[in-house]
Amino acid sequence: MADYKKTVALEIGAQSVTMGVFTPAGESFELTRYARRDIVLDPVEEGTRLDYVNHAIGELVEELNLRGSDVRCVVSGQQVLMRFLKLPALDDMDLAEQVGMEAQQHIPFAPEDIIYSYQELPEREPGEREVLLVAIKKDVLDELNSHVEGNKLHTAGVDCAITSLYNAFRLSYPEDAEESVMILDIGAKTTDIIFADSGRFFTRSVTAAGSFITTNIAREFNISFSDAEKLKVENGIISLGNGHTDSMNEQDATLATTIRSAMSRLSSEVQRTINHFRAQYKGNPPTKAYICGGGAKLPYMQEFLNSTLNIPVEFLNPIAGFSLGREVDEESIEMDALCLGAIAGAAVTGAAAGEFNIDLVPTSVGKDRAEKKLIPKVLLAGVLAVAGAGYLAYSTSAQATAAQQQLEQAQKTEARLGRINDNVERASSEFKKQRESMKAVGNLLQARTIYPRLLQEVMDSTSSTAYWLTEFSPMINYTPENTELTDKEPDTQTSKRLIDMKRSISNGPGSARNTVDTEQKGSKKVAPQVTAVYITGFSFKKYNAGNGKFEVNQAPLQALVTTPFPGSLVSIKTDFSKAHLGNFIRFGGNAGKDDKKTEYAEPFRLLLPLGTGIAIPELAD
Repeated sequence: MADYKKTVALEIGAQSVTMGVFTPAGESFELTRYARRDIVLDPVEEGTRLDYVNHAIGELVEELNLRGSDVRCVVSGQQVLMRFLKLPALDDMDLAEQVGMEAQQHIPFAPEDIIYSYQELPEREPGEREVLLVAIKKDVLDELNSHVEGNKLHTAGVDCAITSLYNAFRLSYPEDAEESVMILDIGAKTTDIIFADSGRFFTRSVTAAGSFITTNIAREFNISFSDAEKLKVENGIISLGNGHTDSMNEQDATLATTIRSAMSRLSSEVQRTINHFRAQYKGNPPTKAYICGGGAKLPYMQEFLNSTLNIPVEFLNPIAGFSLGREVDEESIEMDALCLGAIAGAAVTGAAAGEFNIDLVPTSVGKDRAEKKLIPKVLLAGVLAVAGAGYLAYSTSAQATAAQQQLEQAQKTEARLGRINDNVERASSEFKKQRESMKAVGNLLQARTIYPRLLQEVMDSTSSTAYWLTEFSPMINYTPENTELTDKEPDTQTSKRLIDMKRSISNGPGSARNTVDTEQKGSKKVAPQVTAVYITGFSFKKYNAGNGKFEVNQAPLQALVTTPFPGSLVSIKTDFSKAHLGNFIRFGGNAGKDDKKTEYAEPFRLLLPLGTGIAIPELAD
């Protein structure tokens, strides 16, 4: 049941800090007062960002007179990792335990270094459970929390901006509950793409956002980031093409065209995400889109997305279902409403009235909660101690015979409880054994599906029919420093393929897997891990009428190497120059000794490093 109460909400975004006070108003809320501070920093100044955040929080606390308040915080989507986990329907395994096991597989950090929360999603297929996992690095969350509490606030909970915005949307737009709707929250560092499809939820974040536009302006005009941001805010519009810039001066026309080019990346990413949602999640195409966030304020953003996405685009007012207090300026709120979705959603979450209840708990807050849980137990122990002392005083003054009878009865009870305790310990020991067995079963289930999932990530990240694969081989002990693609086989003394494709194709006697042994390191034996995948195949050539030749389009496969994957298994370094592409992808040569080069297709070879090593089951501990 919803618990509508006063909520103080604080969003710490990538380039802004927003704070608001919400009070109950019937079955909804009233935005009593709010304030915002922008923090626009050059990327080279990112190391000082938290100092500005701390100062902004302090100013907002004083302006809104909120010192000593309990506050619900919201962190930006850029600061968290979000994963959709499909879980086997194991009735006898606790959901929290399953999620904990899966988190270790999907989060590329040590378990002790992260804090996570999760939400079970509506069932999509019979016999399958799906949860949304939201994780953040512990040191990042604790540092943010230290600035919150250092400004005389008490953290009541921490939510993620994406799920918080979704909660606010559901409250403010109930008429869209049965529709397939897309929300584009165009922020500073990322654009969060959110699908609300008849009760189903999906999200993906892309880097085509405000800072991406500013960086392109700075490069085009050869000016600093801060000057480019000022130019964008004061004079920036999006060119709509078809002579839209003809009446502008040269600088404004160039600025509008530059912004359009940058935003074309966003529309492409959105279209790609729609295709992924429909193909992989069986989602319905969105019938309309809502835009919000600071980037949505850019003139002609609505018209641009309307034309490039070919669906109706509207501005999202996340507080449409809220009333406004007397202290809220109506003129200011018209512009600011686009950026208030996260704090509005925090009020919904705090009242337990939203579909999501993400709670990322900072270390100090977790300790406080644990101590508060102990207080009733300590009080109960004190009451029992006082009662026991009173009973002892009474017994001392009672007849010795009655005391002796009670002592004998207590001894019998102690003996009976001892037998019960023995049974409990035996049952507990058996339970622990069964739990370890189930954990082993869960690990095996992960091991069975990890390579198909890995191959699926590769296919999802390219979605191209311009090539086909001939080999997909796990590589053991691969590192970019000791392996380089040449026309020869990729196997070396330090790294080699787990599967011998020749023996696999020939279907001859014996296993196609190469022999792999544990390594002796000091007094321990350590099992090698699969740390990369070697892929070969062919890419179709297209006829170039200009030179009369067939030429291969290398761009899709190069993008596979240089673009971060949307999944969690593969991690490609994106900071190397094009000169180093040869360490990861090669065209021409032989994709395999038995493959023949043709006029219509070009062989290629790829090496994809994995973000997290995959254990070989029979060698793993």
